[in-house]
Amino acid sequence: MHLGEIIKGLKYETGSRARLELMEELYWTEYENFSEEKDLDVLAEMLLRSESVEEHAAVQKLYSNPEGALLDFYQDIIMKLYIKDPLMFIKASTEYPDEGLNVLYIFRNKGFFDDYKTEENRLLDLVDSNDEIGMIRQFFRMYDSLCHT
Repeated sequence: MHLGEIIKGLKYETGSRARLELMEELYWTEYENFSEEKDLDVLAEMLLRSESVEEHAAVQKLYSNPEGALLDFYQDIIMKLYIKDPLMFIKASTEYPDEGLNVLYIFRNKGFFDDYKTEENRLLDLVDSNDEIGMIRQFFRMYDSLCHT
């Protein structure tokens, strides 16, 4: 599938399953002809519309695409997804650790968290369930283990 078809599909597809299939196609797509800024802007807009845990995990997976293409672009998208909905992002990272572990380095390399313990406590104050508390603690334990060793 060509990149233009993928972008068009992401723009108009609302079903999570279809969007996930398009994101999988995007993961395997050759990026050689994909450098126009307007295409990147449209793709960013479509990826930032991700609303399910599975879609967040699929975006996280794009960062490790086989060509290693557009790493800075995907880093930016990943950080924006975190800002948009940190709890959804963390849930995706912990439920799909293969994707989630890779992106933790982005936060370290970009100096995203001034103090990750403060961020952890801020998020813990927002949740009530033991599942969410455990998920947040797991995310920041993974961050600490990988990024502060």
